[in-house]
Amino acid sequence: MADRCYSTTIKDLLEIGKSYGESGQIPPFQLPKGKKNKDVCGFLSFSSGTTGLPKAVMIAHANVIAQCLQIEQITPATLRRILAVLPLFHITGLVHQLHLPILLNANVYMLPAFTLEDTLQAVQDYKLEEMLLVPPILIRMVREPQTLAKFDLSSLKRFSSGAAPLSAEILELLKKTFPGTGFKQGYGMTESCSCITAHPPSKYDYKYAFRVGTIVASTEVKIVNPDTGKECGLDEPGEIWARGPQVVMGYLNNKKATDETFDKDGFLHTGDIGSVDSEGLITISDRLKEMIKVKGIGVAPAELEDLLLGHPDVEDVAVLGIPEDYAGERPKAYIVVKQSQKGEAEAVGEALIQYVRENKVRHKWITEVEIIGEFDSTIQISPGLSPLDLLPHLSDASFQRTNPFNHTRPNPQERIRQDPPTRVTRHVSERHQGHRDQGQAGAGQAVIFLIGILSDQCTLLCGADGWLHMVW
Repeated sequence: MADRCYSTTIKDLLEIGKSYGESGQIPPFQLPKGKKNKDVCGFLSFSSGTTGLPKAVMIAHANVIAQCLQIEQITPATLRRILAVLPLFHITGLVHQLHLPILLNANVYMLPAFTLEDTLQAVQDYKLEEMLLVPPILIRMVREPQTLAKFDLSSLKRFSSGAAPLSAEILELLKKTFPGTGFKQGYGMTESCSCITAHPPSKYDYKYAFRVGTIVASTEVKIVNPDTGKECGLDEPGEIWARGPQVVMGYLNNKKATDETFDKDGFLHTGDIGSVDSEGLITISDRLKEMIKVKGIGVAPAELEDLLLGHPDVEDVAVLGIPEDYAGERPKAYIVVKQSQKGEAEAVGEALIQYVRENKVRHKWITEVEIIGEFDSTIQISPGLSPLDLLPHLSDASFQRTNPFNHTRPNPQERIRQDPPTRVTRHVSERHQGHRDQGQAGAGQAVIFLIGILSDQCTLLCGADGWLHMVW
């Protein structure tokens, strides 16, 4: 590595810092008097929570410390090389790629931008034993054997996944494609600073893969019937409530949302439906919350609805998630256009797709628009109803979801009249080989520095191959 890398040590950085003189120094951070780590916000990470618009989640220093200690207990001692391909604004990247490696004394290999080929090349070059990925990347891997064949991936011992479910078909393909490997995943959310549950090493077998693991240390979980409020028994589904040192402080300047999500006893109401079995493993079966999961990242329908309602051609709108093999789900918009635009359905649909692209980040782009009739009453909509249940009706009807903005639209319990709609559907796909997720390069480079300054044993290495390496 030395012949193609230059290095900057932490000692070098300290000397550079000293060169600015006394007036150019920043005092080291200290906890305010009378405060503890759990009382001081270390990060603001945006999440839609269980419903509504994105909110600033206040993650305390103690939350991150606790989560790292919880995951360290169930991490194999051999895991000392960690591949970092997930975005660092996501809670998984923040905890498992930025902070946990310091506790594990592990090297981190970070891509400045994601491509499947670069990821696999890193596994080959650095003999990595584990890949922490989201379902869309795993799906692409098992469906591109010609790409896998270019690389020596024999060092892989297991795959780690989270943020969204994987189908039984994909898990079986993964097992066949990489025989002898194991699989683990975690379940949680930004509000739980990543994991509420995770697979311990004794449960890495693929037969446990459709479940999300056991409860991590120092954490309590209740399964609560959402209708009666009573605790459920074994194998009885209900909403998952969790309490532990990793559960965050709440939402910044949003007491109402905080009180709705975190109860007075300290339990986080996740909005997810699941059950616990006799082995202590939890299975997720449904969602109460409205979020659409695109590549494992939550997208709030309400946020897109609010944007589209601001377009001059839109009278009313509803956004829901539709299944997609690559991303898991994609947002689709059902639009009632203004009377003046009734004859321009196709042009309006294309303009709205472009409008969202110009105003939102890539994972929030709508990939289909359908122009429909007015909202009224015929189809019964109930909380927790799957988009798959609605799709047979939506081709000839309009749809309404909960509205958190006080727009004068019907409640989801009301009905919708089946009027013959004027329809246009436009599919836009972002999937192609060699696609690079935007925004990751800058974050990755900044994070290397942030990790480096935490230890005078750390060396930063930048290779001619474009990789940034951390070596302790």
